[in-house]
Amino acid sequence: MQSITKTLARSMFEAPGLSFNFQQLAFAGMIVAAFAAASAISIVYSSEATWVPFLPLVGLALVFVAWMVKRAIEGSCGAVIGYLVLLVFITDAQFRARGAGEIDTDWQSVLKFALWLGAGVIGYAHMPPMRSLLSRPGSALWLIYIAIAMASSTYAPTPAYSFGCAFSLLCFFAFAFALIKLLSEAQFLWTMMLTLAVFLAVGWIVYFKDPTLGTSEFWTYNGIELRMCGIAGQANNLGSICAKYLGAIFLLWRSSRCRLVVAVPLTALGVASLMASDARTGMIAVVVAIVVATLAQSFRGLLAAALVAVTGLIATIVFSLRLDALGSHFSRSGDPTEVFTLTGRLEIWDFVEEEILQKPFLGWGYNASKTLLPQHLTFQDGLMVDTAHNMLLQSLLSVGLAGTIPIVLVVLYLFFQLLSRPNRFRDMFFVIIFISGISDTSALGTTPSILTLLFLVVSIMPQAEPGLRGVGNVSLNIGKSTVPA
Repeated sequence: MQSITKTLARSMFEAPGLSFNFQQLAFAGMIVAAFAAASAISIVYSSEATWVPFLPLVGLALVFVAWMVKRAIEGSCGAVIGYLVLLVFITDAQFRARGAGEIDTDWQSVLKFALWLGAGVIGYAHMPPMRSLLSRPGSALWLIYIAIAMASSTYAPTPAYSFGCAFSLLCFFAFAFALIKLLSEAQFLWTMMLTLAVFLAVGWIVYFKDPTLGTSEFWTYNGIELRMCGIAGQANNLGSICAKYLGAIFLLWRSSRCRLVVAVPLTALGVASLMASDARTGMIAVVVAIVVATLAQSFRGLLAAALVAVTGLIATIVFSLRLDALGSHFSRSGDPTEVFTLTGRLEIWDFVEEEILQKPFLGWGYNASKTLLPQHLTFQDGLMVDTAHNMLLQSLLSVGLAGTIPIVLVVLYLFFQLLSRPNRFRDMFFVIIFISGISDTSALGTTPSILTLLFLVVSIMPQAEPGLRGVGNVSLNIGKSTVPA
């Protein structure tokens, strides 16, 4: 029976010639199913019952996770996959929607911090020597940024909360090395994609069963609009999750690791979720990322894409297309002003720039936007936000020029890598992060997300030491295998 199941799974998921570890996939699948069930129970009963009956379950979960951390430290690929499942599912989830400016400690924030801490312990066991670490441009720049972020928490409006979030960045930084050392590209993508598929499916269930949790309010020129967020907390967060999910499916299909019969329904789930979230940034990010990741393999292709974009812009000017009609088509309210002001973002950016100029070099402290922006109550229609809605401005507000310069250098480094040494995995997620960062905080939000982890992975991946274990001949192009399968 097991051999039949293996053959069926291989025919569905893997291309001929690639090794397939059924036990690892089954183990990750069980963890996803268990946490999907736990999420459903939490959502249904969190407001109606005490947590006393759940204490034995919490105790068992702690023992299980501690065992998983121990096995991951020892180099177990399955344990790292299992822990990645937990991080992907829980880090991007908000089982209790939090309003703008909320920084209180509740069960979900404690759960996430505990998971981040465990990731740091696993990562520390697999980090390279410090001399090797500092010789890599990506990792050295990230260490500078993290050190400044942690130091800036001493003068942040909420020091304890800011330090906890900055320390979580350090944990993710370490965990990125464990992922690169122990997992192949195929394992990483399959784990992230399948976990997010369950995440989106649970989100749809919540959306229909509990609209108060499954939708979020968004401001438009016609008033407040409800958009699907599932269990992501905010519709824009759901859009970012869909972009990562669809990007992973494309990479698996493009590299012949996923059959079309599986890729099509999985893609349909992601597209439906993205459309329901109405997250325009996520839509643009995944389309541009797929185009760039495909054309970047050939410099001529990338140049051709640039020429097409310039030609389209010139044609728009020459033929004097009505920009107001175009704006009304893409706005949610039908008012073209909404598009030209980026749904109120220009007003937010003006205020953030004023705050940045007051403390340009050191900033207000890591995560300061959580308290600074909600205190400003003069945005149009009383709009309340707690992020700068732009990755660069968010960084300048938090850690000033001192902390932002390293991140800018990381972005330039990745852009140079895209042009000189194209890699679909790295280029796909770099472009998603970059596009998302134009109108949202992207990977440098108020708390670390899986997009943050991806930013770290693609930053240190090109310069990582040999040691990545591949599936067959598939790897992250970091080096040849030295770790036994």
